[in-house]
Amino acid sequence: MVQPLSLEGHTPVAQGLQRAVYLHPTDDTKLIKVLLPQPETHNRSAFGNWAERTFPSLRSRHVRKEYLEYLRVMLANQAPEFQPPISHMYGFVATDQGLGCLTEKVIGEADHLAVTLQQLLNENQLTNAHLDMLNTTITRLYDLNIRASDLKPRNFVFGKRHEAGTLGAVKCVMIDGFGDIHAIPVRSMSRWTNHIGLDDSCNRMARGSLVWNAKARQFSASPPLS
Repeated sequence: MVQPLSLEGHTPVAQGLQRAVYLHPTDDTKLIKVLLPQPETHNRSAFGNWAERTFPSLRSRHVRKEYLEYLRVMLANQAPEFQPPISHMYGFVATDQGLGCLTEKVIGEADHLAVTLQQLLNENQLTNAHLDMLNTTITRLYDLNIRASDLKPRNFVFGKRHEAGTLGAVKCVMIDGFGDIHAIPVRSMSRWTNHIGLDDSCNRMARGSLVWNAKARQFSASPPLS
């Protein structure tokens, strides 16, 4: 029997409404996302918590949809040099905190985690170079017809990826929020319906310090960067 990977005493490096994210204790190229116990997801809506208690399979639905989308994109683009604009996923591992999802670690400065778009906006550190990288990623989401249902600034990071055994240049990567998680999977019906969904998600993400140009399908800053 395989011994569960021990995360006891490890502090999560990030935490969302449903999952805690840990550094992999023996592999510095990977992160481990672990579903939080249902009672600990107290920041969710009352309806969301009720739905998960009533229909337990909803607890894993997001993970299933995320993996299905990653598999779809990778199977459609099998060239060895292909790098998706979403984070790589590497399967599952048993941990003492629950079943862990292995995912790519995008590297920031001094080997720390990559900085999120949300952090850059909060600290007024967004540059034109960041915007160019973000818009490149957005363009690729459309070109590859990636179903991304949760476009939020915290789900985009800027950092280096491992490419052929070495770190590449800094890029913008979507690390969470992909997959058609809606009850009625409209985005999966066609390229046209998915692009309508992406348009809406990008417009929602722009509320605040970003401006969304629907015609060009690109972001700019508000106010403009010097």
